[in-house]
Amino acid sequence: MALFGGLFIFAGIYTFGNPLLFDRLFICILIFTAVICRHNINVLGLIVILVIQRLVEESAWVISELEYKDLIKACFYLLSIAVYWVIKYDKVSRILLVALVFSLIAEFYWIYSNQATPEIYWYVTLLSSYSFARHLVFMRVVYMEELFPNRIIESVNLDWQIYKLFAVFSVLQLLMIFEYLVRNLIQPNILLVWKTYPYFSQVCYTYLIWVIFFESYKLLLPKLLRA
Repeated sequence: MALFGGLFIFAGIYTFGNPLLFDRLFICILIFTAVICRHNINVLGLIVILVIQRLVEESAWVISELEYKDLIKACFYLLSIAVYWVIKYDKVSRILLVALVFSLIAEFYWIYSNQATPEIYWYVTLLSSYSFARHLVFMRVVYMEELFPNRIIESVNLDWQIYKLFAVFSVLQLLMIFEYLVRNLIQPNILLVWKTYPYFSQVCYTYLIWVIFFESYKLLLPKLLRA
């Protein structure tokens, strides 16, 4: 399993600059890990959360490409507000709140001044999806104990690692939003975050791949030794 982990990490590094290929690779890695760790319900629960987050992101992207842009934008903002209400106990909710406040103020300003509006709502949507996924990780044990009362559900270190990474992804979305605002309202030439965003995001996901394999291997090691 460690060999497969190394190969997948190498593939993650090799696909730098090709986010579409990396996305497909990441889904394959999640499926592979689910098969290998099929008897560990805690790891499976975390993989389900990761898959849900990816599916939500992909679905939101498809929806954002449809007609009725203004209606879609309004719905995404309302959903983000609902997510904030659910996760307001979490410190990351402050990041989402800041993004919502500044983005909505900017949206109304652009409407009032008759300007073309950049699609910052997409990054607000991503931020809310990562924040909600973080909430699911935090509540995973509680939810799974209700769904599987006869199974041993417990918190594992992989929970904590993914929980922290979702916070990093949330901060990254906030930086993108702020750069969009600065670029469109103050300084039109600033592109630092925009240019580095795909690479930094892929670095984080490559690290996530390593964490998934390393922590899963530690959980499987006792059984492998007994075998």
